[in-house]
Amino acid sequence: MPRLAARLLCLLAVVSIMSYAPLAQTRAQNDKAAADAVKNKGLPLITERSLSFTTSEATWLSLDLSPDGKTIVFELLGDLYTLPIAGGEATRITSGQGYDMQPSFSPDGRKLVFISDRNGSENVWVSNADGTHARAITTTERENYMSPTWAPDNEYVIAAKGPQLWMYHESGGTGVQMTGAGRRRSSRSPTSGCHSSSSTPTCGSNSSATSTRSA
Repeated sequence: MPRLAARLLCLLAVVSIMSYAPLAQTRAQNDKAAADAVKNKGLPLITERSLSFTTSEATWLSLDLSPDGKTIVFELLGDLYTLPIAGGEATRITSGQGYDMQPSFSPDGRKLVFISDRNGSENVWVSNADGTHARAITTTERENYMSPTWAPDNEYVIAAKGPQLWMYHESGGTGVQMTGAGRRRSSRSPTSGCHSSSSTPTCGSNSSATSTRSA
């Protein structure tokens, strides 16, 4: 009897715990989330909780200094922030389910390039310096992009794609492989107005941050 009673108590405890466990997404919720993701070019995740916190320290992050030396842009837990070089309160300039990282200012300070998985895969994105008008300039699904940076002309972006360096126009296109065997030659791009007869294309015309993450 004692053994049977112990088993019954264990069963009741498991049932009680399961009754308070969060429910998984239903099939209908999954289908709707997937449809919304395709429509909005986002991630098919349903956010039900938010976590807010304030911090004055961060580790293992990427940052860049604006050309005028006045502003730092950095990543923190998948969002991008700007911060005056003198210190103060950071301003979050991107948010959402996508993980944004490795931001870099353009030479004129007007634009950013960064890596994000907000369309479902890690790709190269560009935006205004304040994070607005973000758009993907690569749209691959099974590539790894790292360490994007701007070319001096403010129009081209260079990023590591796997083990090789590739160059892309800010308006998109197939890109030009710059290193490694089998470098590609880029044909005229209808979106960028640029072409290449070689590997080089030519063209005509103290601080704190507050974060809110959804889960």
